[in-house]
Amino acid sequence: MTDISVATSDLQVRQASLPVALVKLATRLILDASEPLVELLGQSRSELLGTDATRYLVGEPNAALPLLVTGEILGYETRSAVRDAHGNALAVHLWVHAYDHNRPPQLALIVVDDESPGGLPGFPGAGDEVVVLGTLDHEWRVDRVTADVTTLLGYEPERVVGTPFLAAVHPGDVAELLSGLGHAVRSGRSVIVRLRLRSRDGDWRWCRACVASMAEAGTFSFVLTPAVSPAATIDESMQLREHLRRIAYEIQASRLLPEAADLPTATELPGMHRLTAREIQIVGALSKGRRSSDIARELCLAPSTVRNHLASVYRKLGVTSQIGLLAALRGEPRQVVG
Repeated sequence: MTDISVATSDLQVRQASLPVALVKLATRLILDASEPLVELLGQSRSELLGTDATRYLVGEPNAALPLLVTGEILGYETRSAVRDAHGNALAVHLWVHAYDHNRPPQLALIVVDDESPGGLPGFPGAGDEVVVLGTLDHEWRVDRVTADVTTLLGYEPERVVGTPFLAAVHPGDVAELLSGLGHAVRSGRSVIVRLRLRSRDGDWRWCRACVASMAEAGTFSFVLTPAVSPAATIDESMQLREHLRRIAYEIQASRLLPEAADLPTATELPGMHRLTAREIQIVGALSKGRRSSDIARELCLAPSTVRNHLASVYRKLGVTSQIGLLAALRGEPRQVVG
């Protein structure tokens, strides 16, 4: 066990503030674990290291694991349960992500998500991360997309709505995307894939896509964020921190998928494509009956920031109040701002 500890000590897994395990994919053996995970499972670190990670799960591993092992997907989420030292089953939400850039990957990070609102750092507004929300209709054409697509790929959102999504995907990445979509349909959970999308200047931009199947058969929602090229060299001292930050970010972003899917399409409500991901998040919460003060608290935002986002939404959708906004979302006649 000494060699394992030395090999991974510089990854600083033990110092992570989230319940995290570093696992060797080929054997599923735990190479290192954070203190919160040690406490959650009620085991000592020496008892955890070198053991099969799946032994702590209740039931069989998720069917997406073989896709991760072969490199067809970058990560996946699943609801599961883990056993503590007393044999009690604890319901958890697991995020399993490839850790290295090898294809197929050799290591994976398993993060336990407590699902508390605002409980994980990094989304959005902390740093300059870009996130694009969107949905695909049954013909896989984009019928919703947020204004952030201009920052990510250079396109105006109105030019993206109605276009086939696969036309923007690099041919070499289509097979992996389809594998991910297939699992999303079978599992009802989101998966993470890495793919290249054509930008407005004709270059291919590496992105991470979190995709999930929607209620209507053959339709999907997606979150896009920038990705590092698989060939890029990353400072090992920063690698774990960057992975945990991105996983936390994608957990938060994935929670927006239902929000985007429940809101009107750009055709149903002109102006929707002008909204940003943050504005979609706030509008989705309002549409479910939550108050502005509650939204601010849940998202760790100042009330004035939420008000500013709402003012921006009103301008983009041509309404003057929350009442008008909710009426517009329901498809009721609205007063248009002159």
